[in-house]
Amino acid sequence: MKSRLKKILIIVLAAVLAVSAGAVIWKVRQGTSSANKEGEVVEGEVVDDSEMSEAEAGKEVPGIKIEKAQPQESEQTEQPSSENNQPSENTPEQTTTPQSAGQTGISEIQARLENLVYTEYGAGGKVAVCTGRVNENDMAMVNGGAMQAASLIKLYVAGCVYENYGLVSAYESYSGETESLISIMITVSDNTACNTLVTRLGDGDAQTGMARVNQYCANHGFSDTHMGRLMLQPNDVDDNYTSVRDCCNYLKMASAGQLQGSSSVLGYMNQQQRRSKIPAGLPTGVTVGNKTGELSNVENDAAIVYSAGGTYVLCVMSENLSDTYQAQQFIARTSSVVYEAMQ
Repeated sequence: MKSRLKKILIIVLAAVLAVSAGAVIWKVRQGTSSANKEGEVVEGEVVDDSEMSEAEAGKEVPGIKIEKAQPQESEQTEQPSSENNQPSENTPEQTTTPQSAGQTGISEIQARLENLVYTEYGAGGKVAVCTGRVNENDMAMVNGGAMQAASLIKLYVAGCVYENYGLVSAYESYSGETESLISIMITVSDNTACNTLVTRLGDGDAQTGMARVNQYCANHGFSDTHMGRLMLQPNDVDDNYTSVRDCCNYLKMASAGQLQGSSSVLGYMNQQQRRSKIPAGLPTGVTVGNKTGELSNVENDAAIVYSAGGTYVLCVMSENLSDTYQAQQFIARTSSVVYEAMQ
């Protein structure tokens, strides 16, 4: 009996000791875990952010410090808002410059033309001058009324032919004849070529052809221009007329591509063989296309000048001359003055 009680006491004592030991071990482990939670993430542990929904939401997660990423300064300077009205360094300020600082205004050019006409011109008769930049509406002009056209009328004949090309080309004796006739009519001022084209414009009748040229001029606003005779015919009854204003407007419209055959007409003018007037007053190397007109007492020239300062047109006409050579020199002088003003 005593032996059995002794065994029971030993078993109970062993059980008590086991429970006590387990409690001690649990406390040690719990203390270690708490120490880790209060410090930084243990080196070597991997934190999977995708599973930390609270961290992604910006909330603090107990036991783990999460540092929010600070925005880095961009290498590019922040662009100011439009309210500041200050252009950024990389955006050019928008300005409106109607004309370059070095260019002469149209009013000053007008004054120079008047000085030329009223103080330097000495060839007798009447002289007229008109000029303007192709990209501006205003022009400077002295004596803008109708005067004897001489071969300047051929510019309008060429324009009319291009508007009625099918009618004229139907009379060709060989392919490309119409273009050849226009070319020599402009580049060497061939009179026979002009008369042939006008007659074909009239479907074989010269009077009808001239009427068609006059209608062309009226349609395009060349109100001072009129064809009243063929080339080399007597002008007892009627004559050919135009003005410096009409010629400049014609060339400006051609430059803008507003007339049929513009590029062809300007191209032939660039090949002009008669260069003793407006081209003679320009520096070497300046591209110019011109069309002259001469009679025994008439000296005319109309040109488009492609200069470094911009493209401009110039027409000088003179009639009832007492000295044609002086008139030619005056045209060249005027060309030089205008060129300088346009730069």
